Amino acid sequence: MSLEKVLIMREIQLRWNADTVASSAYAPIAKIAHSLEVVGHLDLDENGIRQLIRPDFCEGMGPEDLNEVPFLNVDPAFQDQKNGYIVVWNSHPLTLAGLQFSNIHILPPYTYGGEGISLTVRGVPEGISEFLKICRLMLPPDVVKVVEMGDNRTAVESILTPRQIECIKMATSTGYYDLPKKIKLRELSELIDIPRSTLQEHLNRAEIAMMKWASQQLDDE
Repeated sequence: MSLEKVLIMREIQLRWNADTVASSAYAPIAKIAHSLEVVGHLDLDENGIRQLIRPDFCEGMGPEDLNEVPFLNVDPAFQDQKNGYIVVWNSHPLTLAGLQFSNIHILPPYTYGGEGISLTVRGVPEGISEFLKICRLMLPPDVVKVVEMGDNRTAVESILTPRQIECIKMATSTGYYDLPKKIKLRELSELIDIPRSTLQEHLNRAEIAMMKWASQQLDDE
């Protein structure tokens, strides 16, 4: 797959209404919580995904009641009662289907519960298309909104100089940004054949520009 193809991103926003949820495997949640807001993904394996959630429980219901939902398992080791957070393992088939794709991301925060399901998925067009096919087979969404993300290469080229792009690409490909680093700054400067101080300045300026750009995209969303 070419770099240009990878950099074309797509975003879809999916919505399942309360009536759809009431006739699905999510129906048991409706008696327990109006909504479960997923604020973070903590871990995942073939059995499901560990989610940090902020629940809006129905009157008289609490975290222990979620264990009655076949695909949810509350982690008793983490319950932040003060701020209302709990941790659950979610093994719903639709959740497991989303784990099959390395080229898409389900973006927190999103919600599921008695009031419906709402989530945003971002990734390359091929991955988005395949995930949407699975959704339509398992639980057809009531609303699908597609947002074209455009070509991120163009955005990057608009905020970085050609030399900064060259340095960032070389640093990434040689493992400079890996943990632990696979190459030191001095070695990288020798590989690119520019002074270490100059390379450091290129990387610093590029990192600052990209962080500011990323922050702006989040604000725009």
